[in-house]
Amino acid sequence: MAENATTPFGSGQPLQSSTNPLGQPLDFDVRGLGRRVPRTDAPEGWVKKIERREGKVWVGFFHLWTTDANSQRVRTKKEKTLGPVSMPKHEAQEKLAEYIEEYTGRVTKQGSSITTFTELWNVFCAVKSGRWSKKTKEDLRYLFAKHVLPIVGKQPPREVTLTSLQLLLNKMAEDGYRKSAVGQVRTYIKACFEYAVDEDLIEKNPARKVTMPNIQKKSCERFLSVDELRALLSQASPREHVVLRILAVCGLRPAEILVLRIEDYEGTQLRIDEALKERQKGEDRIGATKTEESDNYVPVPPDLGREIEAWIAGHPDRNNPRAFLFPNPAGTAFSVGNYLKRRLKPLAEKVGIQDLTHQAFRRTSSTHMQNHANVKDMQRHLRHTDPQTTLKHYTKVIPESLRTAVAALDAQITGSPGKAK
Repeated sequence: MAENATTPFGSGQPLQSSTNPLGQPLDFDVRGLGRRVPRTDAPEGWVKKIERREGKVWVGFFHLWTTDANSQRVRTKKEKTLGPVSMPKHEAQEKLAEYIEEYTGRVTKQGSSITTFTELWNVFCAVKSGRWSKKTKEDLRYLFAKHVLPIVGKQPPREVTLTSLQLLLNKMAEDGYRKSAVGQVRTYIKACFEYAVDEDLIEKNPARKVTMPNIQKKSCERFLSVDELRALLSQASPREHVVLRILAVCGLRPAEILVLRIEDYEGTQLRIDEALKERQKGEDRIGATKTEESDNYVPVPPDLGREIEAWIAGHPDRNNPRAFLFPNPAGTAFSVGNYLKRRLKPLAEKVGIQDLTHQAFRRTSSTHMQNHANVKDMQRHLRHTDPQTTLKHYTKVIPESLRTAVAALDAQITGSPGKAK
């Protein structure tokens, strides 16, 4: 869960943006946050024209409450010279607001209060997202835009109920969403309302007693047999033939193979340093790999290497090292879903495989690799994170035993044992 908020804008700098850090519309100035219950330690100030030795200037005033040695609340009047009266009044008011914010560590009440949960969520994201990972931001943007904001987004925070939130999570569970996705929504809804309580926007957190629905873990152990792989290869076009071999032998994720570039093939290995982000658009559609360990190299057996080289030789953009290795007709990267639906599933159905998924290929690679590799090489092959390992930097090196195992798997799939030599 996100940490509790105590000083939401400790830097003293106003936040103004057309979108929040999750890329959602932010149609108000965060500096203009207003509490429904004003706090004495987050004062409103006022400005006046005052004659000083240097001439007329704008002077800002505000009251600050402190506690004396007898634990009594004491009100002290503070003032701040803001600048000459040639400055527009609204600029003087803004400077005072910034000064009060910096001085007290709290947000001053300068604008309208939060009226909807969407506004509350936008502010919560602006305050908290500095410590979130890029993946967390992407997940929350998608999940809240699709499931939460359409249901409770227009409701005032004070009117959101435990019942409505619980029904929202129940509906996600009924729709087949994984426990991790439902749990993430529950966690951040609770954190958002807890922030609202801390900021005196609401009196109590309606999400405090929201419980996780009973979600049965869906177990899918489907993998392809060697005979099924050979059947697929026998009917595959040249591009799908190379793609299928890389998926089954090298164990790549679909989001990795679809953004491979010509320069990523290095003769005896493939460099994996990018992944497709299905929920993003434009330049953000291609980003970092799933984990730090995924940013790595995978060995390519000799015969598969020759097939990749032949594919590159006939590539329409072969002189451009940054060109995608397997582009769509427009020259850009296929989407994961479209490639499965339009290219691989029809091929699978042609040979009698009705339940093909992208995950089946990675599971196929790991399942058959067990016949050729030890546990350590298996973990390195799939580029999985192991918190116990002390060989974090060693994983950038491909062990010779792993190269041998991958070559053996490729030979097993293609039915040509001699090719592994």
